Amino acid sequence: MIWHVANSLALNGSVLNDGEGVVVELWCSPDNVATFLEQIQLNCPALAAINSIETTPFPDFDTLGQDIGFHIVASDETSTLNAGIPVDAAVCRDCIDETFDPKSRRYRYPFTNCTHCGPRLSIIKSLPYDRPKTSMANFPLCAECEQEYLNPADRRFHAQPVACPACGPKVWLCDKYGEPINADNEGGSDAIQLAASLLKQGKILAVKGIGGFHLVCDATNEETVKKLRQRKFRPAKPFAVMMQDCDHVNRYCDVTPESIKALQSHAAPIVILPIRAVTTSLIDIATSVMPDLNEIGVMLPATPLHVLLMTDVGVPLVMTSANLSGNPQCIDNDEALADLQHIADVWLMHDREIVSRTDDSVLRQTSLGTQLLRRSRGYAPSPISLPVGFEETENIMGLGGEVKNAFCLLSRHGAILSQYIGDLESVRIWQDFRSTLGHFQTLYRFEPYRVAVDKHPEYLSTKYGNANYSKDRVFEVQHHHAHITACMGDNQLPRNSKPVLGVVFDGLGLGDDGGLWGGEFLLADYTSFQRLAHLSQVALPGGMVAIKQPWRNLLAWRHKLNLTEDVWQQLIAKHDIASKTFAIDQMIEKAINTPVTTSAGRLFDAVAASLSICFQSQSYEGQAAIELESLAHSSNEDSGYTFDIVAGEPAHLDPSPMWIELGKDLASGTAPNDIARRFHLGLALGIADMVDHLSKQMTYVPDIVLTGGVFQNRLLLEYTHSYLTKRGFSVLRHQQVPANDGGLAFGQALVVSAQSLARNIQT
Repeated sequence: MIWHVANSLALNGSVLNDGEGVVVELWCSPDNVATFLEQIQLNCPALAAINSIETTPFPDFDTLGQDIGFHIVASDETSTLNAGIPVDAAVCRDCIDETFDPKSRRYRYPFTNCTHCGPRLSIIKSLPYDRPKTSMANFPLCAECEQEYLNPADRRFHAQPVACPACGPKVWLCDKYGEPINADNEGGSDAIQLAASLLKQGKILAVKGIGGFHLVCDATNEETVKKLRQRKFRPAKPFAVMMQDCDHVNRYCDVTPESIKALQSHAAPIVILPIRAVTTSLIDIATSVMPDLNEIGVMLPATPLHVLLMTDVGVPLVMTSANLSGNPQCIDNDEALADLQHIADVWLMHDREIVSRTDDSVLRQTSLGTQLLRRSRGYAPSPISLPVGFEETENIMGLGGEVKNAFCLLSRHGAILSQYIGDLESVRIWQDFRSTLGHFQTLYRFEPYRVAVDKHPEYLSTKYGNANYSKDRVFEVQHHHAHITACMGDNQLPRNSKPVLGVVFDGLGLGDDGGLWGGEFLLADYTSFQRLAHLSQVALPGGMVAIKQPWRNLLAWRHKLNLTEDVWQQLIAKHDIASKTFAIDQMIEKAINTPVTTSAGRLFDAVAASLSICFQSQSYEGQAAIELESLAHSSNEDSGYTFDIVAGEPAHLDPSPMWIELGKDLASGTAPNDIARRFHLGLALGIADMVDHLSKQMTYVPDIVLTGGVFQNRLLLEYTHSYLTKRGFSVLRHQQVPANDGGLAFGQALVVSAQSLARNIQT
């Protein structure tokens, strides 16, 4: 783009990539410089971002006015690297058209790409970003591709992954032994057509994509989807579905223009959408794709391979990460054959190495706009700008939490939040965390001056920081404080902003008092916080095992409030847990393995159990709360249960009256969906009432921050936001980073940076 603009203006000079970004030398008048800067901003490509422009005039301009033209100079590999790594980008319209053009030499070629699309992060081995430093180095360019690559007027000029059937990667089909299945490997077109035929026959395929393998099957075939669930040991967690285009999405889902824009963006994320009450398609999605839910995660094809496959198969496809339970998504061919031999029937392979795993990003449609749930392919590692006041920050590394881990490299140039890593308790994800962290530090030549970790000493990310860096460089950040600062930074609140009132609802996090927090109202700025209120405490019978067994949380509330009415006895009898009830009572009374918690997540579990949702156990994180919300969406109830405010320091938001009212509704036979909705509305109103109560004690009206994994609940988020804005509060929610623990590292790094900057100012 720089070359095109400079030549269109007949300017003399040069351009090169270095560690700071793009360096342009222009030998022209100041007026021409102004025109040039205006034009590059107007013509900035979709995959490029202009974060800042700095100009310095030549002192001896008059002696440099020779007519030499405009040139591209080789990348500077010696400078410090601060420019961002380019993200993987979905195939562009021009490349799709070329792939389907019988006259094109890339006809049906599954790796067609140009400067506007294709793999980036997933193939980069080192920086600056040049072909020899990527996994495309294994594919020497043919004469025709090289001509495109070297021609500044071509859209493939310096497109590092450029390839064609003559010189680029190949795709093929094989069985579980790695033996090729009969197909013409030239260009891979026959392999893809055969793959489509096998999918129509009900086969399960392992398909290698841009950032990892997917397990793929016909999403309209109930029997095949059930078979995939059985083989993958995934009884209930919803599957994502790939659809051919937005016309197909509209047939199945109620979709907003903003969600359509997200689906069609270069990130090509999964977007969770409401399912139409009556679809306009002749073929329904199998109910086993999203059991007991009224939403579905949808994505569009992100690569030519997927576009060809979707066109050939003609129906929506399940497209779920290919991995053994608890392990990261497979990226290596041999690994995929070994790990998936009891799941997949056939493998659709290619020979382009995936250097960095990048899972699909996930968004959710809400009335407030799309909400980012997982930041990965297409979004990470795009730099996040730092708010005003952080310009002089040192290098800070945030290591994130235990689950939904992502790490953060923060410097004066911005914050690099890694792609989604996953739950570190898995050995292979733990290995992936260390490998990816080391890869990023090498790519960016990043040495942290300080390291930010979660306060919980048992988090593996915290242990990693303590084991690899000296004590004077490692700083603990309270879990919920980091959630708030992540949202503050996400909304570009300056470092010296007045404290916000953060409502942090999540599963669990270690509090400053050593307790398990999770339903918090904190007055916070970037450096410190004060706990003003929280959800009432309740026992957590069995400790961490209660996270997977909702009935334990229900019995904890039953014990706390002495709920002895017949309806509760009937529920205990229905699920045959009378003996367990006595044991739980004894555990609580004798304080045996029953820490207390203020967790909002466990409150959702308890309410779900009262409606016999996931009563005995959850097969995936948040299942009970997700199904409870789905049930609530089918109700038109407009009144909520009562939550009391108990004044104090800190104050309590008390669910006790809610439980009494819920019990009466159960006894009277009130519909479960109405009970579920009344809980959501009551909690949202209770939050607003508590915010009102706390703000009246302050000398100013604070901004309100809504954060934590529980605010991924669309109903709770929308109603809480509505109740607060109607009362005149300014409400901040997440934009570029998730509200869950995927954004934790960004918040951690901001806290440690702000504390360091504050100390420097004081001294």
